[in-house]
Amino acid sequence: MEFRLLGPLEVLHEGRPISLGGIKQRATLGFLLLRANQVVPTSQLLSALWPGEDPPASARKMLQNAVWSLRAAMSATDGPDAARLSTQAPGYVLQVDPSRVDLFRFHELAERGRAEGQPEIRAKLLRQALGTWRGTALADLVETGICWPELTVVENARLDAMEDYFDAELACGRHQSVLGELEAMVEAERLRERSCGQLMLALYRCGRHADALAVYSRLRASLVDDLGLEPGPALQKLQHAILTHDPSLALPPERQQPVVRQLRPVVAGRTSSPEAQRRHLTVALVRVRPRGGVPAADPAVVDHALAAAAKMVRSGIEELGGTVATSIGSASLAVFGGPYTKGDDGERAVRAALALRDCFADGMRHDLAVHVAVATGEALVLTEPDAPPTVIGALVDHCQQLLPSVPEGAVWTCPRTWEQVGGAFHGTRVSDEAWEVTGSRGEADEHDSELAVVRGLLERTVRRDTPHLVTVFGEPDAFLDRFAGSVEGARVLGGQVVEGDVLGVAADVLSDYCGVRAEDAVDTVRAKLSSALCPTTRSEADVLATRLLPLFDRSLPSTGSLTAWRRFLELAARDQPLVVLLREVHLAAEEVLDAVESLADSDHPVPLLVVVFARPALLGRRPSWGGGKPHAATITLDPPRDGTVDRLRRLMLSAVGEGLSGAPAPRSEREPVPLRRSEGRARYAMALAGTAAGADSA
Repeated sequence: MEFRLLGPLEVLHEGRPISLGGIKQRATLGFLLLRANQVVPTSQLLSALWPGEDPPASARKMLQNAVWSLRAAMSATDGPDAARLSTQAPGYVLQVDPSRVDLFRFHELAERGRAEGQPEIRAKLLRQALGTWRGTALADLVETGICWPELTVVENARLDAMEDYFDAELACGRHQSVLGELEAMVEAERLRERSCGQLMLALYRCGRHADALAVYSRLRASLVDDLGLEPGPALQKLQHAILTHDPSLALPPERQQPVVRQLRPVVAGRTSSPEAQRRHLTVALVRVRPRGGVPAADPAVVDHALAAAAKMVRSGIEELGGTVATSIGSASLAVFGGPYTKGDDGERAVRAALALRDCFADGMRHDLAVHVAVATGEALVLTEPDAPPTVIGALVDHCQQLLPSVPEGAVWTCPRTWEQVGGAFHGTRVSDEAWEVTGSRGEADEHDSELAVVRGLLERTVRRDTPHLVTVFGEPDAFLDRFAGSVEGARVLGGQVVEGDVLGVAADVLSDYCGVRAEDAVDTVRAKLSSALCPTTRSEADVLATRLLPLFDRSLPSTGSLTAWRRFLELAARDQPLVVLLREVHLAAEEVLDAVESLADSDHPVPLLVVVFARPALLGRRPSWGGGKPHAATITLDPPRDGTVDRLRRLMLSAVGEGLSGAPAPRSEREPVPLRRSEGRARYAMALAGTAAGADSA
């Protein structure tokens, strides 16, 4: 199991991210990882989870639930190297092999680099240390407002390592190679005198003496204006040495390299003067072609539609911070990344690919399809002033090899890209060399009000020990992910109704709670059902286990099994608040609907929230579903609208519209373009096809 703090918090098991639950669970794990193998007092954890405010009365219980959930999530691995989250007075300790945590690997590589005498080896080790970073430390928690002193220490360690790396590169005579990175560093950290001095030295060795002195002047102005301080003695001495062209600033003869024209490093969305060098990048190869590979009858119309699509792709890529390096035929190569990035190049590339996929699916004419392949790695980058970058190497070859296998309307990534972005997206592994990305993990803000209602009912359920039934009509996927990921202080169980399997959904919920597996024998199932409940209810638990067995062994008579299922959930909720998520309930048998509805009618004080996802057909079967119950609610979800896609659609349509003036006039007998979902999208499809009908409707 791998723990990754240097970027969004991730825990990987066998290369795949595992679910960590809501923000309190993630924050608990993040704080414990920052102090791994140390006992962290409960009081410090509570202060970290509720910074700047008094923890609620239930804070300790919420922390205990978070620890319990984390233990369950980490129980997927066993062995001598497995992480262990233990209770140890006066708090908790997370015991983990330091080599499994990227933060410790960063520190170890950085220390080895600083101790190395040879500047070439020192630069290599420090470059490896900096390569462990994927963005701001615990970036997902920082976005929620968390600002722990420990995170400031970690970020300062990164800046120190970068300055050590620049020192090593300057000692090797590679001042031109690091110039772009130094400029970006100084721009971001204006008051760090060490990096300012490094930039001054690099500029001086590149023959840009005036620019080197200008860096000093800007820093001095900032220090005097903001703090009333003068630059330190070392920087003042460097300025004097530059003014006098002190020979000590020159490299030893054996380190001197031929002076070459400075080239611009690739920085997402902008360019400046560079040098040809290897960079860590993410590239996306986007191909738009006739659906099914069969061209339309009129090549002129197809060519014009593909040209419009290429403009659409370019505008979308640039909107999300990428650069289109080249376009050949119907394929465009997009580049994301540069020398000083926040480690989100892969995520931005995948997000752009998904936005393009969705825009084409919703607006393109029916006979054009998009295919996208995304790959991450090292590549040689050359750029020229006022020209897009040229990317050379195996990385582009890998992307080209991947693209022919990508189905129409799909986005595939290489394993390295998926390792970086898997925590932010849904996807499936299609081979050892590729993952298919199917969607984002709830980036959009749609349904916030509906989510607030369900979260409020959960809070009320827990606070009042009162069961509630919530029925949600609409597409549940994104809503379900966002709600389940935000649940704190309660255990989440799930089940899905399958048509023709009357009792399967009840068995799903129990399996989720008790850990029952398909291969378990009947006696094993009985033992798991009985032992799952609190020991104080052991006698009743044994009886319930016997009555619940027909849910797993359909050869047994099932009389009373659903009643026992309801009672089991009531007893389980007494131990810990429960959220039961049931999908496709409109397909359920009548006796299952009765059992689900009755969960909200319990006379016992139990914190049990049942969230049902169904189609409106459920109301056709049961018009009074949930009606008249004091603890029942119904929510209807509007069709989701992705703000990113909407913004890109408007931008791309504008870009495409600018290039239609030279479109070939269509023949009058041509069939009109089939319209999709809305009149606005119909105009969009017609504009891309270059038809007269599109021009008229616009």
